[in-house]
Amino acid sequence: MGLNVREPSFDPDEVVGWPVEKAARRFETEGFDVQRVDLDRNPWMTTDLRLNRIRLTIRDGRVVSAHQG
Repeated sequence: MGLNVREPSFDPDEVVGWPVEKAARRFETEGFDVQRVDLDRNPWMTTDLRLNRIRLTIRDGRVVSAHQG
């Protein structure tokens, strides 16, 4: 039995450089949970696998990477 992975309708790299709230809204409108990892404030994150989650890594209020899981 394989995993049923739903991917965003766009390449997550498109949001690199965007303000974090704008990027988060883009994923949330597609039904994904969004985890924000702010490298300036608190770089800790949960490492459990959640296929409905997008992890946004942030620096200076802007997205530096976006990954599913």
